Amino acid sequence: MIAFRSRNATGLPGRIEALSEAVELATDRLDEHQVAFGRHVIDKANDRLRHGTTHTLVAVLGATGSGKSSVANAVVGNEVATIGLRRPTTSSTLACIWGDDDADELLDWLEVKNRHLVSGSPDRTRKQRGLDGLVLLDVPDHDSVAESHREEMERIAEQADMLLWVTDPEKYADKAMHDYLAGLAGHGAVMAMVFNKADQLDATELQQCRTDLKRLLAEVGLVRTPVVAMSALTGYGVDTLEALLADTVTHQRAMVDRLAADTALAASQLLDELGPALGTTRVPDRIRTTLAAELVDASGTALVSDAVAAGYRRDAAVRTGWPFTRWLRRLRPHPLGRLHLGMGSGGRASLPQPSAIQRARSDNAIRQATAAVAVGMPDPWPDLLRRAGAPDPAVLNDRLDTAISTSVRSATGTRPRWWRAVNGLQLALAAAVVTGAVWLGLLAVGAYLRIPEPPTPDYRGIPVPTGLLIGGIALGLLLAFLSARLARLGAARRARAVRRRAEQAVMDVADELVIGPVQSELDRRERLRRLLVTAKGNR
Repeated sequence: MIAFRSRNATGLPGRIEALSEAVELATDRLDEHQVAFGRHVIDKANDRLRHGTTHTLVAVLGATGSGKSSVANAVVGNEVATIGLRRPTTSSTLACIWGDDDADELLDWLEVKNRHLVSGSPDRTRKQRGLDGLVLLDVPDHDSVAESHREEMERIAEQADMLLWVTDPEKYADKAMHDYLAGLAGHGAVMAMVFNKADQLDATELQQCRTDLKRLLAEVGLVRTPVVAMSALTGYGVDTLEALLADTVTHQRAMVDRLAADTALAASQLLDELGPALGTTRVPDRIRTTLAAELVDASGTALVSDAVAAGYRRDAAVRTGWPFTRWLRRLRPHPLGRLHLGMGSGGRASLPQPSAIQRARSDNAIRQATAAVAVGMPDPWPDLLRRAGAPDPAVLNDRLDTAISTSVRSATGTRPRWWRAVNGLQLALAAAVVTGAVWLGLLAVGAYLRIPEPPTPDYRGIPVPTGLLIGGIALGLLLAFLSARLARLGAARRARAVRRRAEQAVMDVADELVIGPVQSELDRRERLRRLLVTAKGNR
């Protein structure tokens, strides 16, 4: 006995669900025809599952003159085309139903109006009770010259649970049939070939034809498709065919296997469109780092770090410079004030708008980053990644501006402690200078007015007021010089700190607006692959 064996007995709902999610992810990403086919398979599966597994739809297909209707009659046991049924045209599909269960709802969904109930009729034998639940569909010829006939045949073949192809010694090698079968290579578990008119051949010829037919089936991927030799005229092989159908109906796996095969086919086609698996599914760190460095250079960070260094030196001079000249520094605009940055500045930064060269450099860096990620990917992924990683220029510039200004403010929010100490010392020296100058002035006025000069204290022969004046000036200028040198070192350190923070902030912006969306697209691609692999199953 020839029997079908299900290879997808479990997990069909999960596979359909995986295909459904995959189709949603593939929409606007993969070929619209393949996506539409996947959606069609899902809709068909859901519709078919709603009608349960009570009935098994078996479509009898074949070329003109191959004996399809004769085979159907042989299984039924009577000429159903003329007894108990009036078929209006040859384009109509005939449904022969075994069993007492009502198949009207299922056949209404299938849009088959011509029906013959085998149960209870004279042609129903005890032997055929094992076929209860079988719905045998005799459809128009697949090579009919009438387009409506071919459309009807393809529609029924698409909806049937099992496909029973009928051929004969003259047509078993027909190229049109095998071209059609090639598209059903994954449906071998729900297909069988009936080699009709075996009575026209002797035993040797029949064996040769069967062997040749199996070879042709293997060439189109239907290695396990059974071949039943029979003669509808003499009844040879009818028992074998009935046994095959009975086994299929009893196990009630044809519907599941057919839907599983359709799901696997849709998933396979989408996997082909998806392209090969990637070596990695993460954006490499080198691409991320290179992109951030390019954006840092193109975003005016060098200008800002220079302004931070100049602002630090200016603020240090104001705090630690010679008190009698430091006020001149206050008359100059603050380097960070021009950019609305630094301590005490509020609102949004006013960094210069990027030049055409900077914009081109930024755009080129983003294109190179997405192109590097897309290396080896088939269409449409390079374009999808490019679009995903192409932020709005205005948004990108605004975010970079904000990131840099935040970095500057966070790095310039405190003053070094040594400024306060030096400032106190400078004020003390300034007080000494003023004291010495006033003292000497009073002595000069007294001498001018010929007032007796009071005794003037000295230190190692140097009058104290003179020492206060000259020493205060000398030490004040020396302290200002040393403070300026120290401020240069501090300015360089602060500029480097600002640049590091700005680079990290720019990297965060690049992650959010470029790398993040690209990574999300890669994640969707990998998620789509996993779903399609799940939907494909082990076929």
